[in-house]
Amino acid sequence: MAPGPATVRLVASGTVANLAVGTLFAWSLVAPLVVAGTGAPADSGPAVFALALAVFTVVQLGVGRGLARFGPRRLLAAAALAAGAGLGLTAGGQGPAAPWLGVGLLFGAANGLAYGVAVSLAARVPEGRRGAASGLVVGAYAAGPVVLGLVAPRVLPGTGWRTGLAVLAVLVAGLVGLAAALAPGGPAAGHPPARGRTPVPRGTLAALWTVFAGGAAPGLVVFATAAPLASAAGLGAAAAGAAVSLLAAGNLAGRLAAGWWSDRVGRLPALATALAASAVAFAALAWPVGPVVVLTGFLVVGTAYGAVSALVPAATADRVGPGAFPSVYGRVFTAWGVAGLVAPFLAGELAGGGSRLLLGATPLVPAAIAVLVLSRRPVV
Repeated sequence: MAPGPATVRLVASGTVANLAVGTLFAWSLVAPLVVAGTGAPADSGPAVFALALAVFTVVQLGVGRGLARFGPRRLLAAAALAAGAGLGLTAGGQGPAAPWLGVGLLFGAANGLAYGVAVSLAARVPEGRRGAASGLVVGAYAAGPVVLGLVAPRVLPGTGWRTGLAVLAVLVAGLVGLAAALAPGGPAAGHPPARGRTPVPRGTLAALWTVFAGGAAPGLVVFATAAPLASAAGLGAAAAGAAVSLLAAGNLAGRLAAGWWSDRVGRLPALATALAASAVAFAALAWPVGPVVVLTGFLVVGTAYGAVSALVPAATADRVGPGAFPSVYGRVFTAWGVAGLVAPFLAGELAGGGSRLLLGATPLVPAAIAVLVLSRRPVV
């Protein structure tokens, strides 16, 4: 049976919003130009991005209350204003504070609002289609930087970074505004009361948190050090570039495919498969192997990371219901923030490759245990 118009609007709203704000992850394309043009310290680009991710994570914690009070349409409208203002401020800024305020604070906040609302809308889709809906919504977030990565290198040399960011500000604000128009209006529509008042057991919350942290950390380690790892595995410059591209392609494909597949086999079996695939890929990359195996390993790691990113929101909604989802997932999402902070430190230790790379897979062990715990806990 085809999904109804209401379901289509929910998924379309979340997909459009995430496609727009996901362009935050293309920041590195313009960061050197922005920090040089605004007079910010030359090495501040990564720090601005880190601030944006921190703000993103903190804002997620308040999305549940925001939906209960204002509803998804108003929150997305606020995200549109914050995104447009942040990118516009950065485009026109003349001082070193511009990227910190524009991208780090305002665009980071817009990401937290839009992403939190988007996954909450996907959580409202009936359970039999929820995995596919979550996969589309979080897949769109990964697709945003892919699209911008294809366009920006061809456009920026001719337009300049200020014009490019100004155009992006209009596009992002317009797309998030469109998402707001598609979203339900009113607090009740965004935060349904059914099952929303049932307390969530701490053990369930802890297990979901552990699955996300442990399942995402290995992929983030490889993302943080993809090129050095490929070189350490003996790949040339062209093959190393292909490895990085396969990692990103796997991330997108994993988000889209895993959610759909989980509607058929179950959320927890799909999560267990993703964790196992990541472990096998790390084991293969830790030993001297040929280029084909290395490239396949990068693709599998990216796919597994994307799968975890799509499956955890759907699994959370299955466990707590759409009413409680926004506030619960805000807490679960902090696991990704913690994994993102730890990953660069692990990456520095593992960049040389070899058997040390197996250390990067150790977070998969508690994640697998957490999946087992969830399998023995009843749905709230």
